[in-house]
Amino acid sequence: MFAAHGFSRTARWLVVSASIIIVIAGMRAFSEQLSAFLMAALIAMLCAPLQARLQRRGLSAGLSLTLVLALIIVLGVALVAFIGISTNQLIRKLPDYQDQLHQMEATVWAQLDQFGLSEQTVAAVESIDLQSLFPFVSGLLRATVDSLGSVLLVFLIVLYMLIDAPHIPGRLRAVLDSESRWLERAGTFIASVQRYMILKTVFGVIIAAIQTVVMVIMGVDFAVQWGVLAVIANYIPNIGFVLGVIPPVAVTLLEKGPAMAVLLLVVYSAINNIIENWVAPRFMAEELGISSLFIFLSLIFWTWVLGAAGALLAVPLTLLVKIMLLEAEQGARGLVALISEGKPEAAPAPEA
Repeated sequence: MFAAHGFSRTARWLVVSASIIIVIAGMRAFSEQLSAFLMAALIAMLCAPLQARLQRRGLSAGLSLTLVLALIIVLGVALVAFIGISTNQLIRKLPDYQDQLHQMEATVWAQLDQFGLSEQTVAAVESIDLQSLFPFVSGLLRATVDSLGSVLLVFLIVLYMLIDAPHIPGRLRAVLDSESRWLERAGTFIASVQRYMILKTVFGVIIAAIQTVVMVIMGVDFAVQWGVLAVIANYIPNIGFVLGVIPPVAVTLLEKGPAMAVLLLVVYSAINNIIENWVAPRFMAEELGISSLFIFLSLIFWTWVLGAAGALLAVPLTLLVKIMLLEAEQGARGLVALISEGKPEAAPAPEA
């Protein structure tokens, strides 16, 4: 369209760049509502196959929808209640951890004195007030509890999406040609996201289950809670493991000392690396087709745009952009090759 009106290549790039900036600014302005919608869309995308399978087994549309919604409600209520109760328990435990941290600090200062460190060095170390972390952690936990109210909005969006889901393919075929590449790409995108999320869930549960057993054996406080956190953090690419390992290691450090904390960190890391780097790639290697570097960059970008929900939605949204937008444009073939995993395919030779 731009070429038809005599736009130069530079002008076209400027218009496209300006449009992208406007879209991103709008997404940031409505990030809370958009995050709820996208999270609901992801849940509906994952639940739609179950609804369709129930209908193929002879259940009516209304009954299959009711069963799927009942499953979502049970899981959602259980997760919300679990997070709320666990967060309140952890908040009540924070004063005990604060006392233990104070005792640990006193021990560290005594050891520093034995090494004969200068007063200036000790003063510099003491200027780091670790006690100030506890008001921050407490506020973060309370904010987590307060944010659970948005779950109702997500559920309502999921409800209406599932009600409308059986009619969406027919509407798309009425608007687009039955052989349209948009329909093909949409099917590829949905299948990729569904398989990715299923495999990510399976491996996340396996990792968390093994880690929880290890923490129970070691006597770590809130072992089950850290296991659930590990499952949730598993959906965050690249840094999810770090986010999931910090709380249990910190609690172990306060409760049982540095040796047990290091032991837990080593065992935690070994379990995660064995499954993530040896087992999971055999099943998930071909699902994304996106380089690890670009996945990490997309994690930073979507978290900046959508907040915490962007970390969970980073991979599905990146797949959406890659499959539905970039791969559909001939001019973006170079960008697709740049962000793809492995060696890109050679471009076809021009016809004589």
